[in-house]
Amino acid sequence: MPHGTHLDSNEKCLIDYLKSKNLSNRKIADEINRSKTLVGNYLKDRSKYGSNKRSGRKQKLTPRNLRSIKKLSSNSSISASTLVHSLGLQVSPRTVNRARSACPTLEYQKMRSTPPLDSVRKAKRLQWAKEHMTWNLEWQKIVWSDEKKFNLDGPDGYSYYWHDLRKEKIFSTRRNMGGGGLMVWASFGQHGKSDLVFIEGKMNAAKYRKLLQQHLVHIGQIIGGPDWVFQQDNAPIHRANVNHRWFETKGIAVMEWPSYSPDLNPMENIWAALSRRVYSEGKQYNSKKELKLAILRCWSEISILECTILIKSMPNRLFEVIKVKGAKTKY
Repeated sequence: MPHGTHLDSNEKCLIDYLKSKNLSNRKIADEINRSKTLVGNYLKDRSKYGSNKRSGRKQKLTPRNLRSIKKLSSNSSISASTLVHSLGLQVSPRTVNRARSACPTLEYQKMRSTPPLDSVRKAKRLQWAKEHMTWNLEWQKIVWSDEKKFNLDGPDGYSYYWHDLRKEKIFSTRRNMGGGGLMVWASFGQHGKSDLVFIEGKMNAAKYRKLLQQHLVHIGQIIGGPDWVFQQDNAPIHRANVNHRWFETKGIAVMEWPSYSPDLNPMENIWAALSRRVYSEGKQYNSKKELKLAILRCWSEISILECTILIKSMPNRLFEVIKVKGAKTKY
């Protein structure tokens, strides 16, 4: 079970939904893979969750020290030890980290990777969001899909920093690392999810069609409904003319998708939930077989309820895209 002390927005939403169904705190904790205490603390006072300050011994750091720590930590990955040395503080690095954790404008979070967005791509994302703002039940027909790489020694770009909540988030560059790993594909819809498919070797257009034939065609109507629509990103092998013709012969409607928009695909959130389970407590793996078994076990734990809640987030995602004029969103 994760040891994080804070719930993210999706987890809070999931807890609220489960509580409305009269589930106990223990059952909710089991469902979201969090501790009963953490769930209870949130439900005790939702409006003030995360804002309560702890009482304790007298502060060892002066107001001036605290201002310097906050300034140097702002949107930086600087370590507590470096701060102690550079500021000449007579405290331990642990004390510095406690001070940063207590600061209301700093939040320790993962540095997310993101593809580049130029003005043209932003404009297309904005246009796409506006065109779909009236959608409601239509989102329930979409079958979402994506590929994901899992490394033996942890996720790509597993880097954390102290984010200043008053500033824009910063992002790391993508890197191929992790001691080897496995590439997987999956899809999900309002009524369920596909098998998790492990991709051997390099994917091409023909291999992609074979994958869809074996793991999508026969379940699309089951997980998306009779008028289901398939979503995929704009990878070249996905958009190949031969695959476009194949979709037509199969009678599969394919959703138009804006480029460089992983934040609009709830499948990314499914991957994030899966990764948290696979790599909980800093777990690493010695072999691909061991990693594969862990991924399959954790995939079986992803519930239809999680999928449904993510699909319901689509109107909010579009609103965020419009609000930031096509730029990257918090999703």
